[in-house]
Amino acid sequence: MNRKLKRSLFISMTALGFVAAVGAAKGQTVSAKSYASVTSNQKMTTDPTTRNVTLNGSNAIYNKAGTLRGARVLANTATANTLANATVSTANFRAYRVATTNRGSVYYKVVSFDGNFRGWIYGGKSQASFGGGLADYNTFTSTTLSDTQKTSTYKITTPGTGDDSVTWISPQNTQYKVGQQVTDTTPYANATFTIDQIGYRTREGSSDVWVHILNTNNSQMGVNGWIKLSSLTAVQTPQADNAVRINFTDPNGKVVKTYDYAVANAVKGSTLGQYSQTSALWVLSDSTASGLIAGMNAALNNSGYKLGSADLTTAQKAALAAAKFGTGTVDIPVVSTATNTAFSTITPYGSSAGTQAHALTGTTQGIVDAGANFPDADPNTSGFQPGYLTATTLNGFSSTQLNIILSALTNAYRDPQANGAQILSSINATFKQAAQNQYVVPSGLNFTNNNANTGTTFTADQLMGYIRSNPSLFTLQSPKYPVFTVPAGSYGGTNIQLSWETINYTATSTLNGTIGQPVNVYYNYSN
Repeated sequence: MNRKLKRSLFISMTALGFVAAVGAAKGQTVSAKSYASVTSNQKMTTDPTTRNVTLNGSNAIYNKAGTLRGARVLANTATANTLANATVSTANFRAYRVATTNRGSVYYKVVSFDGNFRGWIYGGKSQASFGGGLADYNTFTSTTLSDTQKTSTYKITTPGTGDDSVTWISPQNTQYKVGQQVTDTTPYANATFTIDQIGYRTREGSSDVWVHILNTNNSQMGVNGWIKLSSLTAVQTPQADNAVRINFTDPNGKVVKTYDYAVANAVKGSTLGQYSQTSALWVLSDSTASGLIAGMNAALNNSGYKLGSADLTTAQKAALAAAKFGTGTVDIPVVSTATNTAFSTITPYGSSAGTQAHALTGTTQGIVDAGANFPDADPNTSGFQPGYLTATTLNGFSSTQLNIILSALTNAYRDPQANGAQILSSINATFKQAAQNQYVVPSGLNFTNNNANTGTTFTADQLMGYIRSNPSLFTLQSPKYPVFTVPAGSYGGTNIQLSWETINYTATSTLNGTIGQPVNVYYNYSN
């Protein structure tokens, strides 16, 4: 054989042998790859409230146990760490299935309270307690009622349908899929309540005070439930002849609590302090000022508010000194006990298909702030009395009164000379257009970006992440508005009917921003 040919064949065979060896080596590596298998997979049957957990950021969430063939990451460890340190209760998790692999590892299937995260996470080597990427979590921290809270009665400040106006079976997002006790507290606007439990949502911190209220009317106990303490107003009790009343007011001027400072043997009509001819000021003695501060601090305990400073200002002391026992009332401003008050207020903008985004007006009322002209606006006077009716007035009518209004509207609708169809269309359009410009104010409109300082910038993604984690922010609702409809086939028969509807606004986008400055969030709604 030709020497050159022999050499060529030798090199080729050598190369071929090397490739075969590499292929064999690779084949051995692949075949050596092994996966775990599940030996047990069961639904957890213990008390669900004992299966509330928090992530700790050490393990990811998978679509199946992480060591099984085909397992893929649903939430990586960075996301898990963010959820572990979240300051909103929607980041709480519930464990509901448990699996064990042939390697002795325990995995739990978990779901976040907002439903955005669901999957399997490593839970350690024993089912006796949560381990690995999980830990037991107390979603709500109970505290102790003050003596004043134990004996006071309260009213819901702004009854309606907002998250802060309704009562909850458990404080919002402290138990999985446990929702509102009642969806509208408007019927309880005049009800009074006592408090029997108090505490705060653990993630939100001690400034997020919730209380369990009991209706003093035993025939209306269905409203009993949890509500934010800040959503209640103490019912004014008669002022004692030997007391000066102090109203604690928040930055918006709302009275959040009252406190009566009493002095033994004080005479009604006399003043708490003295007028100084020298300084031309009303002054308090040091002992009285100290007693007032101690009493006010005690009254504010567990209220979510505190005095703005350790001492009273000169103006406050003067107002208190001039106050008369039995009749005197003084307003003292208070601030939230939250450690950081820097925030950006979210300004919602709404738009529907083909319309330009417009700023929405917030309201704490459950009924739209609007009115329209009706063929008859006075159900208490015989004959038609055309006039203006608001949605709130309509909502307050008895069924008999409402039927009179609807009967007149029906007669106008059927009268070809009265342009009734146009009147009906105009009334409906007026109320709906008003509702499209309003939203019921939820909690959480002040974005702190994890207690960032004033002037700190944040991205649109950070803000949208916060909004998505707060269902009441992600979907806003308009106040209820009236809709008048003609029942099908009822011409000449049944009256026009009244129903109440709401508009849902869904967050779609926002902008970058700076803590301390308002930021726009854009919502879509359907016509």
